[in-house]
Amino acid sequence: MEDSIIIGSQVSLSRNITNYPFPHKLSQLESQVITNKINNTILESQELSQENFILYSMKDMSNIEKDTLIDRGIINNKFSGNEMGSIILNRDKTKCILINDEDHIQIKVYKEQFNIDEAFNFANKVDDILGKKLDFAFNERLGYLTCCPVKAGTGLKISIIVHLPILSFQKKVDTYSNIAHKLGANIKGISSVKSSTLGNMFEISNRSVIGKSEKNIIESLKSLTKDIRTKEKESRLIVNMEASIELEDEIYRSLGILQNSRILSAKEAMKHLSNIKLGIEMDYIKDINIEKVISLMKGMKPAMKLMSQATSDSDIKRAEFLRNEFSLANKNKK
Repeated sequence: MEDSIIIGSQVSLSRNITNYPFPHKLSQLESQVITNKINNTILESQELSQENFILYSMKDMSNIEKDTLIDRGIINNKFSGNEMGSIILNRDKTKCILINDEDHIQIKVYKEQFNIDEAFNFANKVDDILGKKLDFAFNERLGYLTCCPVKAGTGLKISIIVHLPILSFQKKVDTYSNIAHKLGANIKGISSVKSSTLGNMFEISNRSVIGKSEKNIIESLKSLTKDIRTKEKESRLIVNMEASIELEDEIYRSLGILQNSRILSAKEAMKHLSNIKLGIEMDYIKDINIEKVISLMKGMKPAMKLMSQATSDSDIKRAEFLRNEFSLANKNKK
């Protein structure tokens, strides 16, 4: 289960088209012209035909459709209300192009586990296809120009989602966060409330791109992530040798809570899902599908927004949903 410490990888490339203002200063006509240019280029590309990309306008999407994209981290709340924004999505929503968000173009590719190279190669292919038809804003000294100066240069943003229950318990994540900062990277907890990390899940991402090549950014993030994964694995081995019964007890208590609770907050749910995932990886639990647990932790179940802000009503529904998911009949199903 080594690779399940790394839950997913996302690569994004930001670009702007020359002779047009940044999106926040675009007129309605200009935004439509840009949208048409991008969409036509994608539709005309034979290389991308098998992706079945479809263009959606934010103003025409339902709230349910927008919420689904927000839950999956494809768009944020601000973009969901952008009347001039559009998104080009593939069928399984792992590849997309955001149009007129902070920048005219943001190519985003998500891959399961630790697949940065594969994600970047596809994003780069889309970038090349668009770049042949569109004149990107580029400066010889600064590189690609973006609305946010920090993103200028390559316009590359890499995010890697990792699950670090033992390093988090040992309060060692801050140590690696300080190391990451010196390397031009960030490690931050994934949270629905400030300063409250949910499910021991963290995002490792590059902090600055100016003056760095794409290869340098990618290799630096890969090296940092591998080191952190190794430290988490080593810490698990030590805990397993020194306090295995205590850890096993906590894991099975979490399973009991998910199977029996009547009221459960998002923070509690994520804590117990984190414990169960750890239990599967450490071979304490053998009859629960780990893909189910990871899917729940990522908010991939449309029936239940586990990472959303809690209300008394949603706490009850969340508990009911998870009781069903981890019942004897269902706990090994995806």
